[in-house]
Amino acid sequence: MIVFTIASVSSLCGLLKNIPKNKITDVFFDDGTQHHKVTGLTPVEQYFDVNGMYQTHTIGYTIDLINGDTIRLDINGELLRR
Repeated sequence: MIVFTIASVSSLCGLLKNIPKNKITDVFFDDGTQHHKVTGLTPVEQYFDVNGMYQTHTIGYTIDLINGDTIRLDINGELLRR
Protein backbone atom coordinates (compact mmCIF):
# COMPACT_ATOMS: atom_id res chain seq x y z
CA MET A 1 0.00 0.00 0.00
CA ILE A 2 1.27 3.47 -0.92
CA VAL A 3 -0.11 6.56 0.80
CA PHE A 4 0.97 9.99 -0.48
CA THR A 5 0.27 13.63 0.28
CA ILE A 6 0.46 16.69 -1.91
CA ALA A 7 4.07 17.17 -0.75
CA SER A 8 5.13 13.83 -2.24
CA VAL A 9 2.93 13.78 -5.33
CA SER A 10 5.70 14.53 -7.85
CA SER A 11 7.60 11.43 -6.69
CA LEU A 12 4.43 9.38 -7.01
CA CYS A 13 3.81 10.57 -10.58
CA GLY A 14 7.31 9.51 -11.54
CA LEU A 15 6.69 6.10 -10.00
CA LEU A 16 3.24 5.46 -11.50
CA LYS A 17 3.53 6.98 -14.98
CA ASN A 18 4.81 3.76 -16.56
CA ILE A 19 2.29 1.46 -14.86
CA PRO A 20 -0.87 0.61 -16.86
CA LYS A 21 -4.01 2.25 -15.49
CA ASN A 22 -5.67 -1.05 -14.64
CA LYS A 23 -2.62 -2.19 -12.62
CA ILE A 24 -2.72 0.68 -10.09
CA THR A 25 -3.88 -0.89 -6.82
CA ASP A 26 -3.56 0.06 -3.18
CA VAL A 27 -2.46 3.66 -3.81
CA PHE A 28 -4.13 6.30 -1.64
CA PHE A 29 -4.10 10.10 -1.44
CA ASP A 30 -4.09 11.51 2.11
CA ASP A 31 -5.78 14.93 2.20
CA GLY A 32 -5.16 15.32 5.94
CA THR A 33 -8.63 14.10 6.84
CA GLN A 34 -8.98 10.73 5.15
CA HIS A 35 -7.41 8.48 2.52
CA HIS A 36 -8.84 8.46 -1.02
CA LYS A 37 -8.10 5.51 -3.31
CA VAL A 38 -6.38 6.39 -6.61
CA THR A 39 -8.08 4.82 -9.62
CA GLY A 40 -5.91 6.26 -12.38
CA LEU A 41 -3.08 8.52 -13.44
CA THR A 42 -3.36 10.23 -16.82
CA PRO A 43 -0.62 12.38 -18.35
CA VAL A 44 -1.65 15.79 -19.72
CA GLU A 45 0.21 16.32 -22.98
CA GLN A 46 0.71 19.09 -25.51
CA TYR A 47 1.38 18.33 -29.15
CA PHE A 48 3.61 20.51 -31.32
CA ASP A 49 4.24 20.59 -35.06
CA VAL A 50 7.92 21.35 -35.63
CA ASN A 51 8.97 21.41 -39.29
CA GLY A 52 6.34 18.84 -40.23
CA MET A 53 7.20 16.49 -37.33
CA TYR A 54 4.93 16.12 -34.30
CA GLN A 55 6.38 16.24 -30.81
CA THR A 56 4.62 15.40 -27.58
CA HIS A 57 5.51 16.97 -24.24
CA THR A 58 4.01 15.94 -20.92
CA ILE A 59 3.02 19.11 -19.07
CA GLY A 60 1.22 17.57 -16.10
CA TYR A 61 -0.83 14.74 -14.70
CA THR A 62 -4.42 14.10 -13.68
CA ILE A 63 -4.95 11.77 -10.73
CA ASP A 64 -8.41 10.20 -10.54
CA LEU A 65 -9.80 9.28 -7.12
CA ILE A 66 -12.45 6.66 -6.36
CA ASN A 67 -14.95 9.25 -5.09
CA GLY A 68 -14.97 10.98 -8.50
CA ASP A 69 -12.61 13.82 -7.60
CA THR A 70 -9.55 14.60 -9.69
CA ILE A 71 -6.26 16.24 -8.79
CA ARG A 72 -4.53 18.15 -11.58
CA LEU A 73 -0.79 18.79 -11.32
CA ASP A 74 1.69 20.58 -13.51
CA ILE A 75 4.96 18.87 -14.45
CA ASN A 76 6.73 20.27 -11.38
CA GLY A 77 4.22 18.67 -9.02
CA GLU A 78 2.39 21.91 -8.23
CA LEU A 79 -1.31 21.51 -7.51
CA LEU A 80 -3.38 23.14 -10.25
CA ARG A 81 -6.81 22.33 -8.87
CA ARG A 82 -8.63 19.64 -6.99
